Amino acid sequence: MIRIKKLFPALVGFLIFSSPNIAQAVADDTLVFGMSMRFRYEFQDNFNQKYYGENPKLGSADDGFLLGRLRAGFDYKPSEKIHLALWLQDSECWDMALPDSAFYDRKLEMGNNPNKDHWELWETYLEIMEPADVPLTVKVGRQRIYYGDKRIFGPGEWGNTGRWIWDAAKFSHTFQGGFVDAYYGRTMVHEPTEFSLNHRHYYESFGFYGQYVAAGLSAIGFEPFFMSKQDDHESYTGEDGRTGNLDAYYGGLRIFKNDLQGFDGSLTYVRQFGDYAGDDIRAYGYHALLAYNLKQVSMKPRVSVEYSFASGDSDPGDGRHESFDGAFGARDTMYGRMNLFHWMNLKDAQINLEIRPRDWFYLKAEFHKFRLAEEKDAWYLNASTYRDKAGMSGDEVGREFDLVGKFDLPKGNTVQVGFGHFWPDEFAEKLASSKEANWVFVEWMYKFSTGIF
Repeated sequence: MIRIKKLFPALVGFLIFSSPNIAQAVADDTLVFGMSMRFRYEFQDNFNQKYYGENPKLGSADDGFLLGRLRAGFDYKPSEKIHLALWLQDSECWDMALPDSAFYDRKLEMGNNPNKDHWELWETYLEIMEPADVPLTVKVGRQRIYYGDKRIFGPGEWGNTGRWIWDAAKFSHTFQGGFVDAYYGRTMVHEPTEFSLNHRHYYESFGFYGQYVAAGLSAIGFEPFFMSKQDDHESYTGEDGRTGNLDAYYGGLRIFKNDLQGFDGSLTYVRQFGDYAGDDIRAYGYHALLAYNLKQVSMKPRVSVEYSFASGDSDPGDGRHESFDGAFGARDTMYGRMNLFHWMNLKDAQINLEIRPRDWFYLKAEFHKFRLAEEKDAWYLNASTYRDKAGMSGDEVGREFDLVGKFDLPKGNTVQVGFGHFWPDEFAEKLASSKEANWVFVEWMYKFSTGIF
């Protein structure tokens, strides 16, 4: 039974604001109060967030827990060209068997918890449109940065604390058919026992992301990008055992087509290079998607196939760091809903079926076949535990089936339910467990906003 020691103070506010007498915010309100509240119960059978199998080093193999997240704040727009945001986020976790120590990050020398972080600044920024009549939008402060399908830049919203939150300055320019953004920033660390302004960031980064959609019948979209990922703390270990810093760079392109006689698709390629504790980074990743939409058929089914690849390290002693690290992308809905995989040393063949029986009900089924890109590299559920440097455990990790339903309900309410099942293959059986795993969840979210004046 879940023992909840405290509930969000804003739960009372939720009961008040859900009254039908409270008006929703409109576009011309100067000051708006907003709130979102989310509770999700998950049950993990034969795995947890760090380990696979019936005998994990930490936590329990069968674990049920409740996650709660509150976001609340104000948006102030004194003119059409100025936007000041001040939002807070409180992330709580109840009854998880996995201890907080499991999320200690050696590179940070502190915790970085995906489940809990108490009363932190969330989106808190100043945004100025066309300062001094320059055709730019400038956003400075704590913010989310995400683009495209969120594979290169994604906020990672499934995680209770939010995977990528930035303290950054971003400069945006729009033009006919597209945009280009440039930024400099640092990523937030989720340490539950200390306010984020009192401790270090994780990565430092600069770069750009653009989009251009060609006119005419083709209407093909192009999204070029380039960015860095740096950490000057000498806490990274090279293949020769020496420690050093991280100085990584990424360049690539996403191409997409949204509607071509029912078909749509995308292709993303990214190359990673630089220095990892003295090792030469030579890594890359790509993703391909092809889908067909039966718009005239009942329930509007969509069938799609996907393939995701992330390079792995072929030789643990050659001084080359060949493991692609996923850049700043989300992973929560992309490489299996059970979150057993990252976009690292991965071959993921995937097929999906999506239907919409009602306007308010969406259902998606997906099947994945997971393999390692390199047998001598790790399964990045836990790289220190699940790696065979001799490459004698094969590359077949397992298969996963997921089924997720979403219900869009009245008055800002959304409910999701889901189920996942994982069948281990040779690599997982040898290094973790031959037992199959299951996962279920149910989630409720409520969003609300109201104009004050």
